[in-house]
Amino acid sequence: MSSGVRGAVSTEGVQHVLIDHWAVLEKEPPPSGGKLRTTGLPVESDAGQLLAAVDSEGRRHLLVPILPSQHVGSHPFGANLRFAERTISTGPAFHRYADVVCLNVELDDLFTEVCSDVMLAVAGNPGSALRVTTSVLSRWRSLFVSSSSVLTESKLVGLFSELLVLRELLRRNSSAAAYWRGPDGHRHDFDFGTNAIEVKSTSATDGRRVGIHGLDQLDPPQNGRLWLCWNRLERRSGALTLNALVSEVLRLTDDYAGLLGKLGNVGYRTADREWYLAAAFESVESSWYSVDGSFPRLTSSQLKAAGVAIDVVNASYSIDLPDPGTFGLRASAVDDILTDPSKGAVQ
Repeated sequence: MSSGVRGAVSTEGVQHVLIDHWAVLEKEPPPSGGKLRTTGLPVESDAGQLLAAVDSEGRRHLLVPILPSQHVGSHPFGANLRFAERTISTGPAFHRYADVVCLNVELDDLFTEVCSDVMLAVAGNPGSALRVTTSVLSRWRSLFVSSSSVLTESKLVGLFSELLVLRELLRRNSSAAAYWRGPDGHRHDFDFGTNAIEVKSTSATDGRRVGIHGLDQLDPPQNGRLWLCWNRLERRSGALTLNALVSEVLRLTDDYAGLLGKLGNVGYRTADREWYLAAAFESVESSWYSVDGSFPRLTSSQLKAAGVAIDVVNASYSIDLPDPGTFGLRASAVDDILTDPSKGAVQ
């Protein structure tokens, strides 16, 4: 491992190295034709030094040198990421590389994450640079491939509402993405160990009816508390877009890759960003509730307490949320929850 990478062994440190090298290249006029402008990176494989590069269209590249006996095969990494063999001449000599290039500049931040992983993998396995590069790209592949279906309107509204809550949590704690458990199949959208938050939303112009999925969704964690956040969202031109909200939470988190994975689990892929350019919402009404004994609900614990045998599976029902002016939490209580959700708030 070279001294440059040894001094920046964290993923974030390697990302800064990459960004700095690309920034230097991008200050110069773009190269002509199909040529690349390159600069050496502080990582070497058995075949030579890795290079950062930019092309005539401003696209960023990572070049991994390969041995004379090696060839870059065909790998389906999607329309936004290309992995191919490239030969570069330096004077009378020719050098062969595995060329990794991001074809969509809107995904440059994600590409930086990928390339930093490649650099660290090659630094740790200089004799297997091509193999580990292919392995890293395979892990990231799903985030560069456009999905066959995009989010429906109801799922867009639900995701937007959950991300509004996540943003507030991240503003107070950069590690809060770990608490967003809904994408992992958890019964509550946010789980803090003892306490939990369930998020509901609507785009309807009136009423506060929400759908409940399962008899345990409104059951608090054992010996803990459950809060419900409800948002009424309205599509408005010029309002906050889903893409902008995603970019913001990714900027706030200290687990960029983990949060990208969670977004992928709910059906949002950065490769599909163009589909969501017009998905802009404003929260025109927001209420928080403590899900306690007076809250309208039907749960497994209630049925068991009443001696009712539970033979129903996949139950869904709807409730009308109570008047937030009477039953909703105060703004100060909501702030307490978001600041320290493991303790909660006093109403």
